[in-house]
Amino acid sequence: MRWSINASICWVLGCSPILGTSQNPNSSQTKRSGTRSAVTQARASLARGNAEDAIRILTSYLQAHPRDTSGRVTLGQAYAMAGATEHATEEFQRVLEASPQNYVALAALGEIYYRAGELEKAESFLARAVKFRRGEPQLRLEWAIALARLHRYKEAQGALVDLPAPKEREEKLTLHRLRASVEMGLGNTSAAAQEMEKALELKPDDEQLNAATATAELQTGNWQRAAALAKPIFSRSSDPGMGIVLLEAELGAGEDYRQTLEQLRATSLSGEDEADFRQRLAELLVAHGKTEESIEDFRKASELEPDRSDLLFNLALAQYRAGKLEDALATAEKCKATADSAEVEDLLGDIQEARGDNLAAVRSYQVAVALAPKEEKYRLSLAVEFLRHKSFDAAKVVLQQAEETNPSSWRVQLGLGLVEHFAGTDEEASRIFLRAANLAPSPETVLRYLGDIQMDQAPAPDPAALAKICQYADEHPGEGKMQYYCGGLIFRRDYASGDKAHGEEILRRLQTASRMLAKDPSPHCQLEKVYRWLNRWPEALRESETCVRLAPDFAEGHYRLAQIYQHLGQQEASQRETKLYEEAAKRVADENARRDETIKTFLYTIQKEAPDRK
Repeated sequence: MRWSINASICWVLGCSPILGTSQNPNSSQTKRSGTRSAVTQARASLARGNAEDAIRILTSYLQAHPRDTSGRVTLGQAYAMAGATEHATEEFQRVLEASPQNYVALAALGEIYYRAGELEKAESFLARAVKFRRGEPQLRLEWAIALARLHRYKEAQGALVDLPAPKEREEKLTLHRLRASVEMGLGNTSAAAQEMEKALELKPDDEQLNAATATAELQTGNWQRAAALAKPIFSRSSDPGMGIVLLEAELGAGEDYRQTLEQLRATSLSGEDEADFRQRLAELLVAHGKTEESIEDFRKASELEPDRSDLLFNLALAQYRAGKLEDALATAEKCKATADSAEVEDLLGDIQEARGDNLAAVRSYQVAVALAPKEEKYRLSLAVEFLRHKSFDAAKVVLQQAEETNPSSWRVQLGLGLVEHFAGTDEEASRIFLRAANLAPSPETVLRYLGDIQMDQAPAPDPAALAKICQYADEHPGEGKMQYYCGGLIFRRDYASGDKAHGEEILRRLQTASRMLAKDPSPHCQLEKVYRWLNRWPEALRESETCVRLAPDFAEGHYRLAQIYQHLGQQEASQRETKLYEEAAKRVADENARRDETIKTFLYTIQKEAPDRK
């Protein structure tokens, strides 16, 4: 905090009428002259740095003039300068008892509490001082500093609004750095970096400013600028903190980072510090997709702190993700021996599954569930394992148990719906998917499964499912897949009843979907059916040709195109498409293959969306 007792003294000297000095109206001119003389002498002693002399003068003076606020403020400042904080606080409090709006006493108390680390009290006094002296820029600055220290960044930002630019360079630096801190606290990383750049312009050779600006630019993702600022500092100082900044900037920019990494690995630190440092290096590498390279640092960290199970877990996880399954298994077993947990068992299950030992995987997932029976993600891992190997009844039991402990989990409902779908009970599956969609904070993932089921089933679509999908499509006009499902399902409903009143709406939705999903054949294949239904054969031909061009192995697409060619009298083209249809039909995947593909999609979805999923 830059505000000083000397600054406070200057305010007193320059603003005596504001201090609310109390005077007896019956006092003589000689007495008033004596009053000014004593206080002036004390202030002169303070200006020379002689707080003891000022205290002596004012103690004697205030015995005779106890209501002189000006003298008591000066005495409080003298005590503060002498380090007698308790006496200073007492004098300023006595001033406020007589003059609650005395902003100098308020500001002085704010500083005293700030220096003592009592930020809440400091902010309260500074806020009151600003209230009574809003036009004082330095006071507003100190209030904003206290607010920033309390992480009350929005209020700090308000305190700095329209604050006039200081004239002195150091004051400008302080203001820019404070604004940078506030913007960073509010999550405005770009604005924070801009403020730091302004500060750096004022003092370009200051190494600390260069380092702080590099860090700010790193936060905003300006990798090249961060690297340019950090590299010369790290080259001169070998400071590990600045090396970390440089490494992350080089990783983010896609530059060669190996030299920096090796220099950091060669850094000499104490055992515990080096373990934490190596862990930070490893996590940074993982965050930028360098999982295999992180293994060396995770291993070193775990060797330095062998009893830390978290380091062993991180090492095992890195080895697993890098495909080093036997190493991962050995490390995870060691971690289990050090401190077993549901998280460790869950990882062991993943490793065993990847090794092809699904029975061992099931056992590990079951142990994870036993260790944390109320945690959704571990039951999901076990259910996913059963689904992966088509043990649908077992998966259903696990998911039903998960539903009992997590009735509001949309992920559990999604799994249950999928199990019903595989069992052939699509009506029940759709009902469960609707429940999942109502529970999910972002239901698009669930609605895609619901839409696929409704589009594939023979009966007319379920009215509730159709309403839910079209509602979402209307609320999210930029979601092409939802437009496709809505348009396609309205068409299936109306085709069954023969009602063509919604033909234009169907076309509009499917055309929108075809524009948004440029490489997806589904909207074009569906548009072909709608145009045929409306007897608009040229448009049907165009969409049908696009459908088979985008999906050359789609047997039904070739069959329908052959029919269109035949209707239009293009026999040769019809025969060609018929031949292509026969060839594609031989390659059509059976129902098991389609189910396998659905399971793969579900596994990806549930593992990506699961909370705290590795």
